Amino acid sequence: SRNALMIAGCAAIVMALIPGMPPIPFVLVGAFLIFASQRIKTSQAAAKKAQAAQNAVATATKSETTEDLIEQMRVHALEITLAPDLVDIVSGASDDLLARVRALRRKIALELGVIVPPVRTRDSAELPPSTYVIKIAGVESGRGQAPSGRVLALGDALDNLPGTPTVEPVFGLPAKWIPSEMRHSAELGGATVIDRVSVLITHLSSIITSNAARLLTREDVRLLTEGVKQVNPPAVEELIPALLSLAEVQRVLQGMLAEQVPINDLPRILEALTLRAKVSNDPEGLVEAARAALGPAVVAPHIDAGTLRVIMIDPGLEQSMLEGLRPSESGTQIVLDPVRLEAVLASVRDTAGRLDEAGVSAVLVCAPALRPAIRRLVAGQIAGLAVL
Repeated sequence: SRNALMIAGCAAIVMALIPGMPPIPFVLVGAFLIFASQRIKTSQAAAKKAQAAQNAVATATKSETTEDLIEQMRVHALEITLAPDLVDIVSGASDDLLARVRALRRKIALELGVIVPPVRTRDSAELPPSTYVIKIAGVESGRGQAPSGRVLALGDALDNLPGTPTVEPVFGLPAKWIPSEMRHSAELGGATVIDRVSVLITHLSSIITSNAARLLTREDVRLLTEGVKQVNPPAVEELIPALLSLAEVQRVLQGMLAEQVPINDLPRILEALTLRAKVSNDPEGLVEAARAALGPAVVAPHIDAGTLRVIMIDPGLEQSMLEGLRPSESGTQIVLDPVRLEAVLASVRDTAGRLDEAGVSAVLVCAPALRPAIRRLVAGQIAGLAVL
């Protein structure tokens, strides 16, 4: 070992000093042993340093790999995945998608009163050319196309326009992707022309609005109520947590957003929940109390030129439905002969369809006690029909 060589070397040099002993051999041997011990010390230090560096690299590599994996595993609330040939709309080489997304988030926040989460954008070589995919919580909610050098033409004057036939992603209208240089002539011919980023933004807006309830998190509700507390402390302090938890308030707000009811008048909503929660904390009743408190704000989006067009249920049938109301774990349900109930739904579906074809928007009006149950019945069968 290094220490043994050092001791032996020193001993040899000491022996060279003893009278009668040959000094030169002992000095040479001692010097060699001391030199060898020093070389071993240097080699051991270098080995330790190399091992430490190797361990540091391994640790850093492991840490970096773990962080990358965690980032890849992270589920983003909103995400737009683009085909590689669409990256130009993000990089700024073409239209500025990111600026339009920021403006959209502000617009929806002001209209619905919700905090729209940041939208992650990334590219994927797995997508077909010109394709984009919009995801909510990692699940695809919509996809479309936005080909470079093209604009989307809508309307009746499409037959004479060169391009690729398609379907507008939000309203399902027949459309055609035409060369950008044909835009002016298409507009002169009566077509409505939309640039490709506007197509994507309109699609994203529709998906965010229709999924606003899913996007509203507990943290969002906390931030919103904290904002109300700064200007109207009693509205929050009397309700949370004395009468309702933050989770219960979140559930009510999600129920309203599921029907496209804005929650931006949050103080009024919280005051209504306070009054209702003193009687019952039934989720269905809380949602109805909040809707009633908003009043005109619920009806206003459905009024066209001062007119509210309605679909009404026959009074006799409505009375039968009221008598058939029964409570359940998922809310009140209508217990009625299945054949008769299906006939009612078919009639409402047919009426709403005919009005839609005529370009007329209408709402279904019923007794307040029936509204939640009727809403659940029509929600899955007649898309976009509001129940008041």
